[in-house]
Amino acid sequence: MSTGSQQAHALAEQLERDRQVIIARWVERMRRRHVGRQPLPTLELIDSLPEFLVRVAEALRQGLPSDDLDAEVTQPTAEVAREHGVHRYRHGFDVRAVVDEYTILLDVLLDYLAEKQYRLEVPELRAILRVVSVGVAAAVDQLSAERDTAVQASHAELLQAREYERQLIGVVSHDLRNPLAIILNCAAVMMRGQGLSELSARSLQRLRNNAERAVRLIGDLLDFTQERSLGRMPVRPADCDMQQLIREAIEEAALTHPGRTIDQSGEMGAIAGHWDRDRVAQVLTNLLDNALKFSPLDSRVSVDVDADEEQVTVAVHNWGAPIPPERLGSVFEAFQRADPTAPARVSLGLGLHISREIARSHGGSLDVDSAADRGTTLTLTLPRRPPGAGNAS
Repeated sequence: MSTGSQQAHALAEQLERDRQVIIARWVERMRRRHVGRQPLPTLELIDSLPEFLVRVAEALRQGLPSDDLDAEVTQPTAEVAREHGVHRYRHGFDVRAVVDEYTILLDVLLDYLAEKQYRLEVPELRAILRVVSVGVAAAVDQLSAERDTAVQASHAELLQAREYERQLIGVVSHDLRNPLAIILNCAAVMMRGQGLSELSARSLQRLRNNAERAVRLIGDLLDFTQERSLGRMPVRPADCDMQQLIREAIEEAALTHPGRTIDQSGEMGAIAGHWDRDRVAQVLTNLLDNALKFSPLDSRVSVDVDADEEQVTVAVHNWGAPIPPERLGSVFEAFQRADPTAPARVSLGLGLHISREIARSHGGSLDVDSAADRGTTLTLTLPRRPPGAGNAS
């Protein structure tokens, strides 16, 4: 093993004597350049720099072998740098910030040596550069390893959470839907009975309405979970008539909201297409229910239908209070209720979100337009034959 020159030894001793000066200059430059995501306390920022400067001095004393720096220098340097990489990851540094701080350290060292009027020989310069390069490589490698470990842990936690969610939804689907179905059937049988008092009839109707609401809420949760799990809403397109779906949705809405008027205009003949019948019916029901709930009882709700060879458009309009402009961009987001002041038990705020995802799964869209002078219109647009309609999803 070779040893450094007499000048290299003197330089090493000078670096050790002025170590605090070098550290202070480095800290000042780090602060000025705002390296890192957030300012660190001085002691946290300095971290293992004093020990790293000891490695620089040791490299100068030992010099360079013919092929590489001695392992007695590189190994301790790498260990110090790896610990530094762990520290920096925990404080939110990225790879660029770690590289920047070693670059600043090299600048400070070279400026310091120039100030002291040291004329560096090639072996001395190579020793300094090699220690810094070993340090930055080890620190970056460790920071990347810490980040990869964290990503893997987060992925494992996500998979565990999704499995728990899947099991929970299974319980909700089976253990809640079945009792609710029994309640609904019993209420329907009792309501057909003779001799019910007015109070009993009202109580049974309230029981039935609340059970039906609970079934819808459970359905929305199941749909939302499916969409999150698959990244899309599953649909099974088949040949059907959009006009028939619209008529059935209007009839159902009229029964649910007695006394309300629903007008239909535009295309009135059969509209053949390839859609998931149940899912499209779900969208139409959601749009009509939304329009009827959030418009005056004496106002009309209209359904305008337009069709050409490529697509079908169904626009549902109401004269309720307009949606504020700042909320138009979020009206289709999950858990955003059309009326934020309405009690949460009335709706989970999933209806429009699910409706839009159903439209997208068909290759279509769901859009909203709302203003005081023209009311609120939700427009469903679907291609007659969705992309990949030949395969069930």
